[in-house]
Amino acid sequence: MPKRLTFWIIQLAVWGAYGLSTYLSGLPSLSQAEMVGMLGAKMVRAALGLGISLGLYVLYRRLMRRPLEIRTIAGVAVLASVVASGIWQILYLVVESPPWSESGFVFDWGSYRMAFPDYAFVMLAWSAAYLGIEFWRYSKVQEQNAAEAKALAHEAQLETLSYQLNPHFLFNALNSIRALIQEDRERARDVVTQLSEFLRYTLVKAPLDMVPLREEVDVLSRYLQIEKTRFEDKLVAQIEIDPAAGDSLVPAFILHPLVENAVKHGMRTSRERLQVSIRARDKDGCLEIEVANTGTLGSDSAGAGLSDGAGIGLRNVEERLVRLYPGRHKFSVIQQGDWVRAIVRIGRLGAEIR
Repeated sequence: MPKRLTFWIIQLAVWGAYGLSTYLSGLPSLSQAEMVGMLGAKMVRAALGLGISLGLYVLYRRLMRRPLEIRTIAGVAVLASVVASGIWQILYLVVESPPWSESGFVFDWGSYRMAFPDYAFVMLAWSAAYLGIEFWRYSKVQEQNAAEAKALAHEAQLETLSYQLNPHFLFNALNSIRALIQEDRERARDVVTQLSEFLRYTLVKAPLDMVPLREEVDVLSRYLQIEKTRFEDKLVAQIEIDPAAGDSLVPAFILHPLVENAVKHGMRTSRERLQVSIRARDKDGCLEIEVANTGTLGSDSAGAGLSDGAGIGLRNVEERLVRLYPGRHKFSVIQQGDWVRAIVRIGRLGAEIR
């Protein structure tokens, strides 16, 4: 059942039950002739309460879209409920004895003060029930997103391991090391160190670890150094990380599929030597990370459209971002001149993603 329809059904049921209960509680003191009039009056009171509660509903919806603490929302809800109760009571008194009637509208402060706690209790109870349900729903959604993100992170880690432990990758890396042993033993030792540190990172980090961006980029630089040993002058890598961006926490293994695709597909489509660039900066309250490579955007390139043939790695990056940063991220892959650029933007809480 749609959420909006469910809300209206519950609203009508709750306020209808409230009107009926207030009517039934007053029956013992009523004559038979007064019962019909009292039923109408109590239903009008319930209808006014329903209308006032819709105003609170709009207010609470707007509050919950903002990055506010629960205690702040609760404080605003208490104040709003008290004000709404006063408005509700005054409206009911006006309807009960309108100014245009023969007797006119007479405001009795004493009666108003005595009846106000009843109105306030009902409106506070409605607010507590609505916000309680919404926070419960939000927590369930967060739990589901966390579970899905964990599953995707496990998948990403397994895919990352498959990149490193892929027989082709190891075969090429070991062949490069073997050739270097005869030519440059010092460099061969360096490559072995790069390879071991790179593989260790994938084994040590848990799937849902949040790591400083500089740490993630450092291990990617090792990967690029290993690939550079294989491709030599055909591969040029450049890394530029702003100090503030380097301190930002990102999910482990989130960038490796982008760099893997940049090397793999860029090597196929780049006209001259392949250039790979990794850049990160803080911009307008967002962390912006770009992995770019020379080459063309095509069905087998790093920039393949996410909806029509992109690799599993790119889809995994997009899905993890959706789960981990709902509503405050953007992932795009574009062709810009001779470069294919994969851009990830992650917004701080409350920041607008453009």
